[in-house]
Amino acid sequence: MTIQAAEKFAKENTAQVAAQYRPKIHFAAPYGWLNDPNGLIYYQGYYHLYYQHNPYGANWDTMHWGHGRSKDLVHWEDLPIAMAPDEEYDRSGVFSGSAIVHDNRLYVMYTGHVVAEDGTVTETQNIAWSDDSIHFTKYEKNPVLAAAQLPAGGDPADFRDPKVFTHAGRFYAVIAAAVDGAGQILLYESEDLLHWQYTSSLLANLPELGRMTECPDFFTIGGQDALVFSAIMPNEEPHLVQIALGKLDWATKTFQMDSLQPLDQGLDFYAPQSFEHNGRRIVIPWLRHAEMVNYLADHDQNWNGQMGIPRILTMVDGQLRQTPAVTGAALQTVTLAETATRSIPVASILTLKKGLAVGQSIDLESPDGVVKLRQTTADTLELQVHCDLEQRQLPIKTPTGQGALTLVLDRSALEVFASDGAAVASLVFFFPSAIDTLKYAGEANQLTVQSFEA
Repeated sequence: MTIQAAEKFAKENTAQVAAQYRPKIHFAAPYGWLNDPNGLIYYQGYYHLYYQHNPYGANWDTMHWGHGRSKDLVHWEDLPIAMAPDEEYDRSGVFSGSAIVHDNRLYVMYTGHVVAEDGTVTETQNIAWSDDSIHFTKYEKNPVLAAAQLPAGGDPADFRDPKVFTHAGRFYAVIAAAVDGAGQILLYESEDLLHWQYTSSLLANLPELGRMTECPDFFTIGGQDALVFSAIMPNEEPHLVQIALGKLDWATKTFQMDSLQPLDQGLDFYAPQSFEHNGRRIVIPWLRHAEMVNYLADHDQNWNGQMGIPRILTMVDGQLRQTPAVTGAALQTVTLAETATRSIPVASILTLKKGLAVGQSIDLESPDGVVKLRQTTADTLELQVHCDLEQRQLPIKTPTGQGALTLVLDRSALEVFASDGAAVASLVFFFPSAIDTLKYAGEANQLTVQSFEA
């Protein structure tokens, strides 16, 4: 498979993409399937979003790296496909990875996925680079990490998703692996990005790591070290994303975990990746309906998958908080009476200044369905979806005490930031008609509406 062939096919078929469920402010591929965000970075004046992409259809299949860039994290420009599975070591898929700038050159480290004729799967880590962010050269001596560099019990079929970073002048990468049938996060070290060695296992023996861990991330926030990971759970349990906070001892290369919590309490949030720019830790996840991953493909939409809105992750008084990293073009603030009904833009950020007290609620209505949010107890915000297609219910655990409630609404996605962003949940839904009405029941409150319709 080549970049040229994929570009040709996508361009010939982009006109077939249906607008019905397509988001306005959540990034989606111009055509075909999208999943994990890859290689998030600010480089040469742009935010770059590479992503797992099947340019030939709306189902998951042989992965390429798609590419978009933005000046403001709202308006995205689609760029040519960055990498295709065109080498022996990545012939079955250019899987997930990350980016780093070194000596003004953009390097990416990614997983090459190979399925042999007998079904045997092998995953390796590989390097490519670019001087313009668009055209990449794959390292002639790839792969740079393979089965020989796995610890004892490591499975070369489940060894993927490197996240590269620096510390004390050296390069490191956290990589997901299955070791003795269970997920672990491994640490690798390099002096030059081209020669790597196994250092240690940072996280293991946790049920939350699942039978296979995916898309690990490492960064420091609020004086603590953080490991973020997604997990494939056994027995069809929900695949959740966790953040472990603690301290990485760089002398012993061991991680002491102090706490573990969901990064997002929604079921439709997966594979987030973060990067830092101008002192902000920015996170972008993949959003998909966990129970109906192929709904859009099965209904001839010719696209599938969207990114979550970019979020800023902070630590406030020892508490993780997330807030949208984007703002709307139009801003309006209104006072809501104890009961209020008003029209809202299809793509908008809605902020209720005092949040919801116990017994208070917000309904987001479409002619074809409703998303209900109700504060049922001091520490539980209940989220419900009602439509002909499905009935879903999700309790969101919130800190006691009210704080602002922010809702990022789009054509087929809702992201909830409760208690000043201390509790977050993401939702994908498929209403044939867009949500356009807000109904509020509670005490007088102030609502700010940021519209992206302009």
